[in-house]
Amino acid sequence: MSLLLTAAAAAQPAEPVRLTAGPHRFALRPGAPAVMGIINTNPGSFSDTEHLASTEAQLAKALALVEAGADIIDVGTDSGVAHGQPIDLDTQIAAAVPLVRELTARGVPVSIDTPQLAVAEATLEAGAAMINDVSGLAEPRIAAACAAHGASLVLLHTRVEHKKEAFLAFDDVVADVEQLFTERIAVAEAEGLAREAIVLDPGLGYAKHPHDDVDVLRAYPRFAAYGLAILTGASRKYYAGVITGAEPPERLPETLATVEAVRPYPGFVRVHDVDEVSRYLAVMETLEGLRELPEVDTSLARLKWVTPVG
Repeated sequence: MSLLLTAAAAAQPAEPVRLTAGPHRFALRPGAPAVMGIINTNPGSFSDTEHLASTEAQLAKALALVEAGADIIDVGTDSGVAHGQPIDLDTQIAAAVPLVRELTARGVPVSIDTPQLAVAEATLEAGAAMINDVSGLAEPRIAAACAAHGASLVLLHTRVEHKKEAFLAFDDVVADVEQLFTERIAVAEAEGLAREAIVLDPGLGYAKHPHDDVDVLRAYPRFAAYGLAILTGASRKYYAGVITGAEPPERLPETLATVEAVRPYPGFVRVHDVDEVSRYLAVMETLEGLRELPEVDTSLARLKWVTPVG
């Protein structure tokens, strides 16, 4: 076992972290993160390999992600790419609300990736169960809106404005993450949001140099000490590309490595490659006794390397 996982094992709580998100209940166990699939209603995401222009296409893709193992769908309404043109709020709402309604009508938990109060309020009204606030709660009323709708809130660590590109020079990036978490949890609670409705996101890649991301990943035992669920944006990260030289569309192994690094800590992994990540987790969780081995059908030839002839 690696030193990272040895330290993680010592930090794991005995009980799962429980999270209420609208009508949904998550029991998040060490070693078995929930999978958050990604659907963007905007055309500007840097990680997407396809753009789905219609609600019908977005719904079909979201349902396919659920079938592949996603436990919750995160809907992006405006790309965080710094050089992209901002999308006006009415357009964001008009695109997101129909998709949220379709998914919630089918019982699918929905998170909304937005720093905008108007977008948060409209999608919560439509049934969103979580707001993934990528601003670090720059607008405290988002916490109040979540509280009013019984939704959960993701607090992401960032020190720059939305859509602003920057690599900040941190004296101690881990201490800065902890400082923001402590401050913003207090702000959210002051707005009426229960502490147990809060999810923490250390913000990999958000105004951080690759060495900052590595430091943050190594410090997860400190973030787990808050006793809250942790959301990790694990997909195709720049830091991992720096290590391996792989370009973003080719970073599935790097995504799996990031998932493995944070797997000991109860929470969510936000990924594009839902099928591959879900299969990886199924194997690891079975090996560690967190799942039972499925019933074996030895007549199923397609699962074998060598099949009988004739």
